[in-house]
Amino acid sequence: MEKDIIFAVSSYNQKYYFGESTKTLPIDIKSRLKEIGIYIVNKVNGIISIGFYNDGNLFIEHSFNEDDFFCDEIGARLEIDKLQKEEKELLESLRMWYKVFVLKLNEMEIDR
Repeated sequence: MEKDIIFAVSSYNQKYYFGESTKTLPIDIKSRLKEIGIYIVNKVNGIISIGFYNDGNLFIEHSFNEDDFFCDEIGARLEIDKLQKEEKELLESLRMWYKVFVLKLNEMEIDR
């Protein structure tokens, strides 16, 4: 299944990235994603990626360099779980935006 990464942030080069498809993403959602992503990578190290599979399902992933002995894999999983619980409304808005503006689904297809 192909992935469309819409946002990524790295503790290694201290940079963040918004994908091409995010041109229509509201600025307040972009700002919140950036804030959350930077917080998580500063806490656990590594790279956080947020995006969608080609079927419209959201994914949040943590990756890291093998030689990163300061990376906290367990902490990253806990932070992602916390994000999914505490930012449910933000993530739902992100899903809806992706289905409407990127996948260009109609009203009947969105709820599938």
